[in-house]
Amino acid sequence: MRLIDDIVRELTPDLERLEPTRLDYLKKSRIYLTVIVVPLAGLLTAAFLSPYRIPLFIGAIIWFIGAVILYQYRAGSLGSRYVTTYKSAVIPRLLTLIDPSLRYDPAAGIDSGTFVGTELYTTSPDRYHTEDLVHGTYGKTALRLAEIDAEEKQTTTDSKGKTQTSYVTIFKGLLLIADFNKHFHGRTFVFPDFAESTFGNFGRIFQKWSGRKDTALIRLEDPEFENAFAVYSTDEIEARYILSTALMRRLLTLRERFGKDVRIGFKDSSIVLAVPHRTPFLAPSTKVPADETSQIRKMLSEVQYFLELVEELDLNTRIWTKD
Repeated sequence: MRLIDDIVRELTPDLERLEPTRLDYLKKSRIYLTVIVVPLAGLLTAAFLSPYRIPLFIGAIIWFIGAVILYQYRAGSLGSRYVTTYKSAVIPRLLTLIDPSLRYDPAAGIDSGTFVGTELYTTSPDRYHTEDLVHGTYGKTALRLAEIDAEEKQTTTDSKGKTQTSYVTIFKGLLLIADFNKHFHGRTFVFPDFAESTFGNFGRIFQKWSGRKDTALIRLEDPEFENAFAVYSTDEIEARYILSTALMRRLLTLRERFGKDVRIGFKDSSIVLAVPHRTPFLAPSTKVPADETSQIRKMLSEVQYFLELVEELDLNTRIWTKD
């Protein structure tokens, strides 16, 4: 594996050429923020002091909306261009440090049909965005990893008949789909067990309602795992075979690292992991110089952090075959 210092040296000329774009974005950003804030402050001050309060408030609102649109069109687009160009220059070369067969496409992702097909969530998204696709093979394991933001549209009506529409997050984070090297006869899902951990034995009633089509709740012998997760499967024997003692330990470690809402599915010869991740994935900061080495090293660490899930779940151990 090549040293990161070699990659950084190769990237330096490209990153130095990107630095003027970053600085231009920061300059324009400050200018347009001043254009927004100063007149807005003047209009609001006048509104409080003038008898023509309502027209001035309306004028302030119109000015604010127009100025924000202008900011996004001029300064915002410049910032987006910088981030996209940076990703395209840096991430593919960083992936060669991990495995030369890995590929990166910042504009691609995992489509909504595949997301729904995982069955990890019961709600189909009304608004869906995906990007930063890492794909290829890691060791011997074929995989896809992408950032996903899936939202459900909710409409409420008040007592006066007024309707209000909002979007609620279904899932925001990283979705990893990896080859499990075994043909599954059934479907097995491991979900966070909020019911039993909150309500104790009474929560088992709610567990039975939380499965997927044709699945049944499976009780396992590991009390720590049972307290953390609820397992549903169409094939109890296969579920017990998949969820070995070693794998259950690994999933508990995964939960400790990424939080309680980690979800796992075993179907169609693949393992699917939904890992909540609130901060942007592989996104450079516009506040940091383009050629800042620590930022590049942080990105490498971030990619490795999630690809280590393949090793964490021991997917590169070929104990099963698809024969």
